Amino acid sequence: MVVVTPEKPKSSLNYIDSEKTNLSKDSIVEEPTVTAAVFTKDDPNLPCLTFRFWVMSTFFTSLGAAISQFYYFRPNIGYFSIFFVVLVSNYIGKWMAALLPTRKFRIWRWEFSFNPGPFNIKEHVCITVAASTGGVSAYATDIIAIQELFYHQTINFVTGFLLLMSTQILGYGLAGFLRKYLVRPANMIWPSNLVFASMFNTLHGNLSETPPYDRLINRLGSGYHGVGLLNFSLDWNAIGQVGPLFTPWWAQVNYFFGAIVGAWIIAPLLYYANVFEAQKFPFIARYSLDKYGQKYNQSAIIDEETGSLNITAYENYSPVYLSVTFAFSYLYSFISITSAMMRIYPEIPNTWYAIIFIVMLIIAIILGYKTDANLPWWGLLLAVGLAAVMVLPIGVIQAISFNQVGLNVISEMICGYILPGRPIANVYFKCYGFMTMSQCLLLVSDLKLGHYMKIPPRSMFVSQMYGTVIGGLINYWVLKLIIISKRPYLDGTMDDPTGQWTGFRSQVFNTASIVWGLIGPARTFGSGSIYNPLLWGFVIGFVAPVPFYLLHRKFPKLRLDLVNIPLICTGLQLLPENYTNFIISGIFVSFMSQFYAYRYNRRWWEKYNYVLSAAFASAAQIVTMIIFFFLNGVIMKPFPEWWGNNHETQGERCFAQDK
Repeated sequence: MVVVTPEKPKSSLNYIDSEKTNLSKDSIVEEPTVTAAVFTKDDPNLPCLTFRFWVMSTFFTSLGAAISQFYYFRPNIGYFSIFFVVLVSNYIGKWMAALLPTRKFRIWRWEFSFNPGPFNIKEHVCITVAASTGGVSAYATDIIAIQELFYHQTINFVTGFLLLMSTQILGYGLAGFLRKYLVRPANMIWPSNLVFASMFNTLHGNLSETPPYDRLINRLGSGYHGVGLLNFSLDWNAIGQVGPLFTPWWAQVNYFFGAIVGAWIIAPLLYYANVFEAQKFPFIARYSLDKYGQKYNQSAIIDEETGSLNITAYENYSPVYLSVTFAFSYLYSFISITSAMMRIYPEIPNTWYAIIFIVMLIIAIILGYKTDANLPWWGLLLAVGLAAVMVLPIGVIQAISFNQVGLNVISEMICGYILPGRPIANVYFKCYGFMTMSQCLLLVSDLKLGHYMKIPPRSMFVSQMYGTVIGGLINYWVLKLIIISKRPYLDGTMDDPTGQWTGFRSQVFNTASIVWGLIGPARTFGSGSIYNPLLWGFVIGFVAPVPFYLLHRKFPKLRLDLVNIPLICTGLQLLPENYTNFIISGIFVSFMSQFYAYRYNRRWWEKYNYVLSAAFASAAQIVTMIIFFFLNGVIMKPFPEWWGNNHETQGERCFAQDK
């Protein structure tokens, strides 16, 4: 059970036991998935925003933001593990508690101590929240990157920092108004939070041989360069990305059904049936293409004076083309978004959220006019309004299934129609539309974690805001340093001889700016385009849930209410932006945990499942960091080759890269 503590605790009570407290029905979660991870006692007197919090949250947030931004431009993804933060901060916190002086200082009415007592679970959670919020590469760094690399526009510090802050924080203003719907209801469980709850409680003692190369087989079998049909991975960094040990089985069935159908069946059929002239282009490509099958040269069609589309140059050059997997990922996105539409501690006042929302909205509007974006005020309001309308239905899906339906594609399309030929305005519109929703749900998720861990909402709010500001500063600084030093490799004018700097994520983002912003959906998906049939995805999205709803009403025992079209489409969108090396392994682990163990070995599942998930994720990510930094930062040598790690096959033991 989860206890919502009374608004005014009596200081004489050291602990509150949910079993001895009168609670409303909405305050109690009787699901085994929650009771297996959440501890039911609380000490409301434990401090949260301690000196240890400020020191460690600053350090880990800065470290995470720097590492995440550093890897943004590299092909070998390096993860800043939040599990690393959880484990290391636990030992540092205990070390600081043992060494720091316990003397209390008084400043006016406030009393302060460097060491208020033993390192406790609540400050530990707040440190983790700050690091997880700010220790990432902010989405808006994509905008700065493509403006500098591909549109040759220089972004100064003030503009860049305000862009990062407004896109990150604007959504926080919406979060407060969704607590009633996404935090307090017991059935909004937010599955990934249960792993962290279990880990925190545990740490604080509250819980107990084939041919080397074949193009066809490579496309079908490879998990890196194909659809992963023959790939069984032992890498938890790959397997764990779908949350197999904590995402409900019904949600995973929907997702993997979509992934298998999309990657193993539809993608090969589309390619070998030559749909959209697929065989003229690479099977999986993350960049836009011209009619000659080469990377699209956007500079050739941009008016240098206005920064918008030069119609004559465009007509003389080429329409934009996409790999068939990239094109159909848009179809699945169209379907998913339309189908998604069919108390001990004082709460945070709504005025806090309202002030943040209004201030960030004003900053965003000013940026739209004072930068190269040329995004009018009504366009910005439309982007934010789209996020406000969609955040609740998408939040419900994420709260119960661990999957979030993105607004990035629908945002790009809307802006492409209302503001054609403006690529920077398009990416601004997308970023404010998508990130307002995404950051809102991030804060809501953290508020739910605070609900599980009995953290005061105001402490969670401060932790997240602080992490966001620190992370934004570090993101901008590292981004500018890398662009200055590695520009020729990142914009494609030169190839990095070491293969370490490619900027492929910027290429994906830039492709979207060309398709939706510069050229626009009217030309890319218009009546004369080969991609026009993809727009039927909107109609399919509205219609697809209806048969399952009607059949469920007629035959409730079939449980067709568990068929979730947005989740299926999330799986369908796996290609081309993601590798497929986790599908078989992920299905196996998901089945053993969420189906077999949950049903037939409940006692083992309740005791070990979430701790096991945290252990696997921690070990996999921490050893990756150690190996990379030791080999690349200390002895500067490549990783030793053996049967399971051959550089020609990227450790896949499948087939060589399709060249």
